[in-house]
Amino acid sequence: MNYQIGEVAKLAKLTVRMLRHYDEIGLLVPSGRTEAGYRLYSPADLQRLQQIMFYRMLNFPLEAIATFMTATDFDEHGALLQQRALMQQKAGELRAILQLIDDAITRHEISEKENDTMNTTELFDVFPDMQQEHLDEAKERWGSSEAWQQSTQRMKRYSKNDLERMKTEMNEVGAKLEQVYQAGHAPDSAPALAAVDAARLHIHKWFYDCTRQFHVNLTAMTSTDERFVKNIDRNCAGLASYIHEAAKANLAREKL
Repeated sequence: MNYQIGEVAKLAKLTVRMLRHYDEIGLLVPSGRTEAGYRLYSPADLQRLQQIMFYRMLNFPLEAIATFMTATDFDEHGALLQQRALMQQKAGELRAILQLIDDAITRHEISEKENDTMNTTELFDVFPDMQQEHLDEAKERWGSSEAWQQSTQRMKRYSKNDLERMKTEMNEVGAKLEQVYQAGHAPDSAPALAAVDAARLHIHKWFYDCTRQFHVNLTAMTSTDERFVKNIDRNCAGLASYIHEAAKANLAREKL
C-alpha cells in the first residue's frame, strides 16, 4: 500500500512542507509517483521516516541526519541499535530528573512544617553536562561539512562506557585548566600551554580533528558568548578568557 504526502503528514504529525524538504535534500525520497506526479510513499519509506524522527527526538541536527543517512555505507540496523542505546540513556536521565522533581515537591510540602536540610550537591546531579552542546554549536559555526561528518561518525561508534570515559577525561582536562589558572601561571607559560593543548587534544581524540588554529577559533567563541563564559567561569572568574589567550599562545608556539 502506498500513501500520498498528505496522508503521510497526517500519520507522522508533520507538515507537507517538511516532507517536501526531506525529499529535496535526498533524506526521504518517495519510492513512487502517481500519473499526475504526486509523491507516493511505500511502507519502507515510512520506516525510514520513523528512523529520521527517532534521530530528531534525540536532538540530532537535520544536517547531521542527512549526512549519515544518505551515506552509501549507512547501516539501518546498526543505527537502530545506536538509537535505542541513546534513547535508553535519555530515558534514564529523564527518570532521574523526574525523581528530582518529586523530591523537590516533597521538600516544598514539608518546608513550611519543619526545617528541611537541603543537599545542594544533589540538586543538580542529574542534569547533563552542557559542554558537548557547546562543542556541537562551535562545530556548526567553524567546521566544514566534512569535519562535522567526522564528528557524527565517531559518536555513532561510542558505547556508554566510552561516553563515560570521555566525560571523565573532559572533567580532568577542565580541572587542570582551573588549577593552572588559579596558580597564577601566565597564559604563555609552560603549564598553561600544556593544559590548553591537553584540552585541544581531548576534542581531537573524541570529536573531530582539532588543529591549534581551530582551537583558537573555538575558544574565541567560548570566551565571548555569555552562555559559554557562564559555564566555564562558574568556578574561576576569567577562566574562559584565559583559555583563549593560552590557545593563541599555543598556536604562536606552533608557528615558531
